[in-house]
Amino acid sequence: MKLWLGSLFQTNAHSLPRRLYFALLRRLLAVFGKRQSVHFVPINNKRYKRVVFGDSYEAAKVEHALDCEPGRNRFPALIHRHENELLLAFVDGRRFEPERADDRLRLAAFYGELYAQGAALRDSAGMGRRFAVDLEFLVDAGVVTSVVADRLQQRVNRLRPGQITFGLDYVDPVAKNFVIGTGERLYAIDVESLRSNVALGSGVAKAQIHWLAPDWKAEFVAGIERASGISISQQFPYIDLCYRVGWVKRKALQGKLKTAHLELLAASAE
Repeated sequence: MKLWLGSLFQTNAHSLPRRLYFALLRRLLAVFGKRQSVHFVPINNKRYKRVVFGDSYEAAKVEHALDCEPGRNRFPALIHRHENELLLAFVDGRRFEPERADDRLRLAAFYGELYAQGAALRDSAGMGRRFAVDLEFLVDAGVVTSVVADRLQQRVNRLRPGQITFGLDYVDPVAKNFVIGTGERLYAIDVESLRSNVALGSGVAKAQIHWLAPDWKAEFVAGIERASGISISQQFPYIDLCYRVGWVKRKALQGKLKTAHLELLAASAE
């Protein structure tokens, strides 16, 4: 029996206007946008998800990260990898709602499971060098002033711990990347956001930019630490500041820089 898997039978996960917008953005303002596409593939009346990366290395990195995942059934099953493409099971459910305390607890448990898997201490010098390079670029590109950059550098020097815990982290915890499925279980459906060998707390730093309100942060971090048995509180201020500078750099190179991003750095320098 032949399976009809050609592109004629697949549905792009992103609308045509959205695809045209990003194509125009790359032409006008950026060359460092995400090089991937997502498609829904029906096979024998069952829905699957096909992710096409810019190269095989990116697909292999995601495959490796999924292999490192602790096996708690938190991600779509990886059916097959072919060169730069992944075929994944489709996970359905209601959308994660950050304003719900029970959903935040579910997400904290999810992060705890990841952080408990193969975490290891490493010297913080590498992150410090990356921070300095990113900051110098932002000054050279006219994104931040040298005054703000000096304040950020002084602050990161004060915050920097001798060692940092690295391991598995989910680095893009925007609400649309999670669903609550059967049994009120949280699933992360954007598998490319699972990364190995990442400074733990990077995902929390991204959540803080998007939806993790200050009033929710302490409880959320405490939930992660209870679930993982690993404390990230000491290193988090350093991770958070390094992440913010790197994130603003990426936004600038992707043509997505906004006034709010600059205000975020200015506030971090105070």
